Amino acid sequence: MNRISILIFCVLVASCKTETKTSKQSIKIETEKFQSIIDSIYQANPESIGIMAHIESPKNGVSWSGSVGYSDIENEIELSSDQPALIASSIKTYIAASIIKLQEQGKLSIEDGIGKYLTQKTNNLFIKDGYDFSRIKIKHLLSHTSGIEDYANEDYLNWIDNNQKYRWTRDEQLKLSTKVGNPLGKPQESFNYADVNYLLCTEIIEKVTKNPFYTSIRELLKYHELGLKNTWFPTLEDKPVNSKELVHQYWTEKKWDSYNHDISWDLYGGGGIATTTKELAQFSYNLFNGNIIENDEVLSLLSKEIKTTDQKDNKYGLGLSLGQVKGLKSYGHGGFWGTVVLYFPKLDASISVYVLERDKRILRKGILQALVTELSNQIYPLEQTSVTEKHELYKAKDSKATLILYPGGGSVAKDIRAEFDIITSARTNNISVLMMNFNRHLWIDESTTKQLSQELETIFAKNQLDTKNVFIGGMSLGGNVALTLSNYLHQNNSTIKPKGVFIVDSPIDLYALYESSIKDISNPDFDGERLAEPKWIVNYFEEEFGKDSLLRNIQKVSPFTLKYKFTSVPNLKNIEMRFYTEPDRLWWKENRQTDFESTNAYCIQQIAQELKVKKWNRFQLIETENKGYLANGERHPHSWSIVDMNELIDWIKE
Repeated sequence: MNRISILIFCVLVASCKTETKTSKQSIKIETEKFQSIIDSIYQANPESIGIMAHIESPKNGVSWSGSVGYSDIENEIELSSDQPALIASSIKTYIAASIIKLQEQGKLSIEDGIGKYLTQKTNNLFIKDGYDFSRIKIKHLLSHTSGIEDYANEDYLNWIDNNQKYRWTRDEQLKLSTKVGNPLGKPQESFNYADVNYLLCTEIIEKVTKNPFYTSIRELLKYHELGLKNTWFPTLEDKPVNSKELVHQYWTEKKWDSYNHDISWDLYGGGGIATTTKELAQFSYNLFNGNIIENDEVLSLLSKEIKTTDQKDNKYGLGLSLGQVKGLKSYGHGGFWGTVVLYFPKLDASISVYVLERDKRILRKGILQALVTELSNQIYPLEQTSVTEKHELYKAKDSKATLILYPGGGSVAKDIRAEFDIITSARTNNISVLMMNFNRHLWIDESTTKQLSQELETIFAKNQLDTKNVFIGGMSLGGNVALTLSNYLHQNNSTIKPKGVFIVDSPIDLYALYESSIKDISNPDFDGERLAEPKWIVNYFEEEFGKDSLLRNIQKVSPFTLKYKFTSVPNLKNIEMRFYTEPDRLWWKENRQTDFESTNAYCIQQIAQELKVKKWNRFQLIETENKGYLANGERHPHSWSIVDMNELIDWIKE
């Protein structure tokens, strides 16, 4: 199916520290709701064995730990929320922070070449394998852009499977890295996640501090000052006297139990630390609040993405994944065994989650989403919620703007929430969200546009919404509604004059949709099922607009018509406008047997070029890559997910 694809079918069948922090709240956080969240997720997924979580947000009066399940499934030992676990790659933030702390102390720079900080043995090993350590900088190790091939691959895991008690040394792992393959490329050409980068970083720490890396990390990151009494490197350091027993961590697919392993296979910087959910979250919170690295400018280096020449968006800083949950910006890291910690600047909170069964580590996402939503609800309660036959309204307290969203064909407001739940992010930024249920037409004529305009006027007046900062957007057919309605509101001097409008992969040239449907009908390779949609489109358009006068009539309702370089929305030239699309040629060819020239993305590209020629200077074309996924995880470039919620909120706030 091309263009509006699934949606037509539905119609047919029916910077870290410097970011603003949350002030102390007068409300009391109800922490029992956090426990009920992990209880319910565990009940639905008991094969996860055990779930642990902690929320650390002192300025909001929260330091909560919770757990459910077993720490040892074989002996059915109940899990305690203050038991430590191996955090695996979550250690990378500790290593990166230690390096950055050394920069703050003036003892190194991340712009330095790594050769002078490594032993002669290590230098010789990698030079022999074709690496130039004078060109690889410390920042390249921390950002996984060094081009060094990693040892921790599938063959490595398979070997461990058969040799679980083998005691590795760091030197052995470095040597193995030079044996698995040639350099992946020059520094900063591409992002390639590799534990070997962090093993080299621990050598750098030792060279600069003259002490074992694990001892130096303890001092650099202020364990004693911050009260981190249950954080250590098992087998390299003694277990703290009062720490509880490590939990068992499992990988059922391979029948792994962490207790059966010599943990040296993941110990020397790529992984290694054991700690509790509380202390992991406390470390994260203190790091991003400037209690470890005190210089704001130096601290901000952690969240700096090192741009690679392949132009890909790696979403990785220095020892940090740069992401978002429910549209809220986050900084943190996950680990092999099912651990993760994220800091949320907007909530001024760090949340750590451990899922003790690696095969169920996907649950981390759902747990984080639920905890973030609940914490946001309590810190930023809505002033009003209104659900009617025609809309759903989520009015923020002290609302500064209103975002109006229209669904794709056949969808309604609840479908927007399922696929594009921006409410949490919006409320934390004092933005109200109005989701409309209107979903009936491929286009809207003047009478329908007038009706929709009146509906908005009524909703805004009844709910006392500010009309000064309004933004309208829509998915697929909803994007056409957003454009036509926004043009009408400006043209008719409405009290609601959108400051910005955006579309998400919409068929904004209806005549091009008609032409591509005719082309599809003539394709002898298409079967009856594949031809159903284009035949319906052609028949429907010809009945509505008249076959002989179709082009002339369709221009009246199509936002743009490339055939005659015509627009029916001229009043939008001087307002902020965005076109989101994901031009995935291969996906459309393989999954819909559709040429790229017959997709919405192609049309949007062509119209964007025309708008630039005509000096629509406030227009932006935003093309994404591999971001299109439905809420159920299915890959689909025609989806709400191609819109970055956090970036959209920033656009509205501007």
